[in-house]
Order: sequence, then structure tokens, then C-alpha cells
Amino acid sequence: MLLSEDKENWILKTFNGDKMTFASLEKLIREETRRVIENLERSFPLYEEDEKPASEDPEKMLVVNKESGKSYYISKKNFDPEKHQKSAPKETKKEEEEPAADATPTETPAPEEPASTETPTEEPAADATPTETPATDTATTDTPSTETPGTDTATADSSGTETPTTDTATTDTSGTESKTGLKTVGAFGKVEVEKLDTKTNNLYPETREHLLQYDYEDIIDMYDLSVGDKKVNFTKLFKRAEMIALSKHSLISKNELNKQTILALQHYYINSIRINNIIRFSQPSATKQEIQKQIKLGKPKEGDKREKEYNSAMNAFTIYELDYAFSEEPQRLESSIIAYRSVQNEEVLKMFIDEGQWIDKSFVTTSLNPFICEGTGKKRMPLFEFFIPAGTSILTLPCHSNDYCHETEVTLPRNCRYTIQGFNNTRNIYKILVEQNYGR
Repeated sequence: MLLSEDKENWILKTFNGDKMTFASLEKLIREETRRVIENLERSFPLYEEDEKPASEDPEKMLVVNKESGKSYYISKKNFDPEKHQKSAPKETKKEEEEPAADATPTETPAPEEPASTETPTEEPAADATPTETPATDTATTDTPSTETPGTDTATADSSGTETPTTDTATTDTSGTESKTGLKTVGAFGKVEVEKLDTKTNNLYPETREHLLQYDYEDIIDMYDLSVGDKKVNFTKLFKRAEMIALSKHSLISKNELNKQTILALQHYYINSIRINNIIRFSQPSATKQEIQKQIKLGKPKEGDKREKEYNSAMNAFTIYELDYAFSEEPQRLESSIIAYRSVQNEEVLKMFIDEGQWIDKSFVTTSLNPFICEGTGKKRMPLFEFFIPAGTSILTLPCHSNDYCHETEVTLPRNCRYTIQGFNNTRNIYKILVEQNYGR
């Protein structure tokens, strides 16, 4: 039963009296959804107030991944000097940068690292045709000289006009792009995420549906009301949002992915800007024979002369494999979901608004967590809220295969159409409809 008996009777009485309105029904659904979230919080012992955060756990230490540059907590016994370097404790704010052009992809993620993808905040730039030299699949073109409505870098369609794009980068006010992720270290460790996954799997089907439709409005309002108040501790608020996002991620990450798709997603998560620039400005140069050869040889050591060929092959492999996964083995949504991206640059945002509708020719990354790019104690960036209908093909990497699971990334296929359908002025949220398979 989705609703309580009293509320069902209220609906019948109101409807029979011809007083039912969309607003009253929407309010009722929101009340029921918030009730579901409150029940979830009470049922998850990992959310108790007396839980010790990783920063205060003597058995854990803060490290920096030498390859990706990301910071996270791990058990001291899992410290690997070849993979990690010690890091001084950080505040909740955390900025992540795009890996250098010569960084190599990680084939197998370290199991002890917190997970998750990059986050939703890419942006367009100027609406002129790109003037930069097309990127090759071994070079990183993170800052095209001219961009257009997009959310990462500019993209040009067959007519030469550019259309907005959405990927996994954020464009700052200077126009340069940087890879972003949660600016707070993931609040939940691997064991806690596994427990959360088990709890979520035991929910009733109707409760799962309510959870997937939860829109965080009450949490967003709490954050906005607290901005500027130095006495407010935002940790609990972010932790609550992350718990809900991880629960949603668990529900939509059940389909098994083959090893090749997992490898491609792992590489894409840390090289998305580079890969999408290859799609927009050039073509993968590595042949299938070269790809097979490099993967068979394995990842070379840093500075190895084969490093360039390996990166080129992995970038091409990722594009081919993700296209195949979306088209032939799609993880189609059984229920509609809501995902998010932040927009940092006001000029870029204006381009999106003026465009109103665009087709993105590259892969697009979103997050189930609306706070994925937020720090604390500052005014929120404008937020894109994507409505992804049931039946849409998406790819998500389960937490057991994902170093960046706390970012709860949802990757969309190429050539989706994005339409701004409304704007919530109070919450500074733009409502966007996602439609698959356009512009092929």
C-alpha cells in the first residue's frame, strides 16, 4: 500500500467532491516521500549521531591517490606507498583537478578507495565555432578557445553550429575547466556502503519507487537557509544527501556489466574531458588490433615509451565500448529518476537558457546527489535537475567496482536531447527533460 488508509480515504473524499487539484496531490506525494526518507534514516544504524567520522577514526588515514590526485580515507593497513601518499587532514572543501595529459588510465580500481564518479557540472562557452585544432585521442584539450552552450566544452554539429553539451567538468569563471567531484571526502566507508546496499535491497517495491523520486527539496532548503551561518555544521546535511544518493545508486546499479564495460567506465571516470574532446573534435586513431594489443600488454609503468600508445588505445577502447554498451547491452531504467549537475559560470548558464534545447554528441555525466559540487557555507550554484524517463539507457558502475562511488555518477549515452522545461526561482533549479537517441 503506497499511502496510509487515512490518506487514501482523504484522496477519495477530495476527488469525489471535485476538489482534487494537482498541487494538493503533489503535496501529498511529497509528504509520503519524505516519510520514506525519515524511515530509511531511522533504519540505517550507520547514520546514528554517535558514529565516528573517518577523520576521527585512529584506524584510518587520509591519503592522496598518486594517479588520480583524489583524496580519501583508507584503513592504515591498506596503505600502499606505490599507490598512495600521505596527506594532511583537509577541511570539507576539496577541489579535484583534471589528470595531466600523460596520466594513464587505471585498469583495476583499488578496492579500499571510496568510490564515485565525477560530478555533474560542465558548461558551454562562447557560441562561436571552435577555433582550436581538433584534439587527438592522445592529447588533452581541456580548454577549447571557444565553446558554446554545453556543459563541459563546446561541441559542433554537422552544420558547424555548436550545441550545449554536458559531461563531467565544471567551467570556472576564468573559462578554464577542471575535473570535479565531491568537495567533501565520501562520508561512508566500503563496509558501510555494503550495509547500506543490503538495507536498500530489502525495501518494499513501493518504497523503492518513492526513494528514486525523492528530490531533496527539504535538504536544499535547509542548506540555503543556513548559508552564511558560521555556527551551522553542514556535515550532517551532506551526509544525509550522500546516504540518499547512495541508496538510489544501489537501486539502479543491479544489472551486471561485463568486464570490458567496467574497464571502459573506470577509464572514462578519470578521463571524461579528454575522451569527450576526442568525440567532439576528432576521431579515435587506434585500430581494434592496436587496442587488443595494448590491453593484452597491460598498463605500462610511468615514463615507459609505450605509455602514449596505451593511452591512445584506452581512449579509443572506452568510446567504442561505451557506445556498444548503450546500444546493444543497455542498462535500461525500470523507473524514472532525477539526476543533477551544477553550473558555475553565469555566462555559460545564460547560453544554456538562451538555447533552451540542445543535443549533446558526447557522453554526459550526472550525479544522484545535488550537492556533488558544493562546498559549505556559501551560496549554491545554479542546479540542473535532469528528469531521466524510464526506458532510458544509462550506465552506472556498482560500488564494488568503483573507486568514486560516493559521487553516485549516472552516465548518459551520446546524442541525447536536453530541453529546459521550467525554472524554480526559489531554489535556483532548472528542470531539464532528457530524451535518448537524437542527432545520429
